[in-house]
Amino acid sequence: MEPYRTTPVFPFRPLAVFSLCLALTVYALAGSPTPDNPGMVEALTGLLLAVSVLAALSSSRRPVVFQERDPYRKSLIVFLGTGLVLPAIAGACFGNDRMLMLRDILAFSFLALPVVFGDIFADGKRDGAVLRSLAVFAGVAFCVRTLVPAFNVWIPQGELLYLSNSPLSLFAAVYLAGRFWTSLEHPSWRNLVIASGCLCGLGIIMAAMMLDVQRATVGAVWVTWGVLAVHTLLFRPRRLFWPVLLTGAACFLFYPLLAGALEAMALKTSQVGLNARLAEAEAVYRTLAGHPVALVTGLGWGASFASPAVGGLPVNFTHSLLTTMALKGGLILFALTGAVVLAALYRIFLVFQQDRVGGMALFWAFSIPVFLYASHKSLDFGLVLLMIAMWRNDAGPLHKSHSSVKTGGQP
Repeated sequence: MEPYRTTPVFPFRPLAVFSLCLALTVYALAGSPTPDNPGMVEALTGLLLAVSVLAALSSSRRPVVFQERDPYRKSLIVFLGTGLVLPAIAGACFGNDRMLMLRDILAFSFLALPVVFGDIFADGKRDGAVLRSLAVFAGVAFCVRTLVPAFNVWIPQGELLYLSNSPLSLFAAVYLAGRFWTSLEHPSWRNLVIASGCLCGLGIIMAAMMLDVQRATVGAVWVTWGVLAVHTLLFRPRRLFWPVLLTGAACFLFYPLLAGALEAMALKTSQVGLNARLAEAEAVYRTLAGHPVALVTGLGWGASFASPAVGGLPVNFTHSLLTTMALKGGLILFALTGAVVLAALYRIFLVFQQDRVGGMALFWAFSIPVFLYASHKSLDFGLVLLMIAMWRNDAGPLHKSHSSVKTGGQP
């Protein structure tokens, strides 16, 4: 009997990949992570995403809920299933605003991207590289639009777009900073051109981030260079000369700008400290403690509270994925979120072992929205989760493949 493969075939995979990439292109050039007034751009992006999701689901040949063996995606499936049911019931019981509930559910649904598209990208190394390139493109495009407001042709004027706060902008910044460093480890004319292009893109992103004095994201770039320097010193000390020399030269050349940025960050730190993140978590606990049942089940989708991080105004989000899920789903969803975070961090560690730059870019783009920024409630964060799931294809599997080749007469 001829051998046969159990690897699934995805007949609609090209349509799923194409629609997703087209949606990301439209989103990068004209969309917004958290639009107050969704319009035609959001409708077109949503339509393309819907086509991509339907094509991906039509291609899947296995019931992922029962047969999923990847711990990262398995924890995501349990988290998503609980999150779609528990906070919806709690929100209805507490009489939360229906529009706020709908917005929360829509934002939460973006976290399902690794489950929907994980199999589509599992066999497509080239498609994974395209997705990563689009993520970098989107991050740079967001920052160009931040620096040149005239680019916002289809976006309502006066709306806060939060483009440079996007996890994709952060991902692009760290990824370009890392590729700049690693290109200089192997000096050649080709790598020098690559390093120059990465530095130009990084400069655009950093300039956009400094308009809002984003200390965490700017600091992530410098910490990344520090980690890469230590890693190179420990494992490839002979390759440290050119990255240190040229990075130092770039810093010297742009010293006035760097000094101004450091001064602005120091001033912001003296004025606002850590932006009351711990006080915000305490406020969430006090809000839940006012309803004993809510400590376990949460206040549901659409719930709001007075956040000290925004001057005590009532908002329906927090600046951390963990506390947001605690507010909406209580201890149950908080614990499941913690499991997803740990599984994702472990995968990122495995990525770092194979690809230092990819691991650092994923780490910052994931951890800052989880702990510090409210950017976890956007399509961008779902794309980061998807890249964590598919990165194994670029440098070999991160865990043993469960696909097998069976031959007749053999067990």
